[in-house]
Amino acid sequence: MFQIEYVNGAIQGWETVADGVEKIVLRAKPGENRVLLRIAAGKAYPKHAHSVPDEVFVVEGIYADPSVEQGKEFGPGSYLYYPAGTEHNATSPTGCTILVWNSNVPNQTKQTG
Repeated sequence: MFQIEYVNGAIQGWETVADGVEKIVLRAKPGENRVLLRIAAGKAYPKHAHSVPDEVFVVEGIYADPSVEQGKEFGPGSYLYYPAGTEHNATSPTGCTILVWNSNVPNQTKQTG
């Protein structure tokens, strides 16, 4: 029998990553890094790059990245694929929640994608 794993965000709560940016780690296993990020209006996740591909799915709100077509905006249901080594930063003019997944091996602090 398989064991179903789950995270209840209402109970777990959000952890502050930066000013106006919060996260909930959904899965932090070797090769399986999944994080929900909530970005407040006008705030940004610090610019960064990954050694592995990074994928973003917009759950709600408007997501923008200055490295994509001079800040193109993406609404709910949008998907972005960042190849390994791509430097980017997540921003939002209105506030947004995004699902980020990659195969980074998390460290003890459950580092986000």
